[in-house]
Amino acid sequence: MTIAAISTVAVSLFLLGGVIVIGHIVSNVVGKWEGKVELNVFLRDDITTAQHDQLTDAITAMPDVAQVFDVSKDQAYQEYRQMFAGSPTLIQNVDKSALPASFRVKLHNPSRVDVVRSQLVGRAGIDQVTYGGDAVKKLLRINALLRTISLVMTILLLTAATVLIANTIRLAIYARRREIGVMKLVGATNWFIRVPFIFEGVVEAVAGAIVAAAVIWLAKFLWLDRLQQFMAFLPLGITAATVTRMFVVLVVVGMSVGALGSTLALRRFLEV
Repeated sequence: MTIAAISTVAVSLFLLGGVIVIGHIVSNVVGKWEGKVELNVFLRDDITTAQHDQLTDAITAMPDVAQVFDVSKDQAYQEYRQMFAGSPTLIQNVDKSALPASFRVKLHNPSRVDVVRSQLVGRAGIDQVTYGGDAVKKLLRINALLRTISLVMTILLLTAATVLIANTIRLAIYARRREIGVMKLVGATNWFIRVPFIFEGVVEAVAGAIVAAAVIWLAKFLWLDRLQQFMAFLPLGITAATVTRMFVVLVVVGMSVGALGSTLALRRFLEV
């Protein structure tokens, strides 16, 4: 076991773990943004009880709809008062009856907002259906871009870590090629030679993964937790459970790459 091999594995998996953490943060932040996307279905003042009930059932039954909130005129007025609590003049100039009743509709997939809107527009009892228009579409495009960037970075760093770790193990085995040749000449089987090297590669990879996970765990307590306190409006969502899952991922990746790298590197030297 060499310090150089463990250090290489640790650095490679630390970079991979860092990207995984960033991807997790992006996913949480994007999820929070998308969770705020909703349709506002404003109702006509002359809507009948039967129409209201029919609309409630129809909207709830839509497969794209996750939740429906029924907002009465009184509730709309109370929300208006809370929103403009610091501007008494605005509250005094608006009569309770001026604010329409509405449905607030949350979707399973915010990107389907246009589809659901088109299914509601023109129905009896509905005055208008709004959702933010171009602003929501831009938000969804940004969210998709962030997710794509995060995924591409993870794949690239996973590939780079795999190649770097495998090459490090291959160099370590190359330095002992004479030893492997001698073992072959005295009659050792391929698996007799292969198993110790594979085990060594796995141990080096696991040791590097533990070091990488420890550094990330330390960074969580020294940096990420403080960042969350200063930026409470962003749901970073990096908990102890998150770091533990990431540690398992890094160990599994390290073991797999260590075993694979050792096996491939040995193939050349076993052909004696």
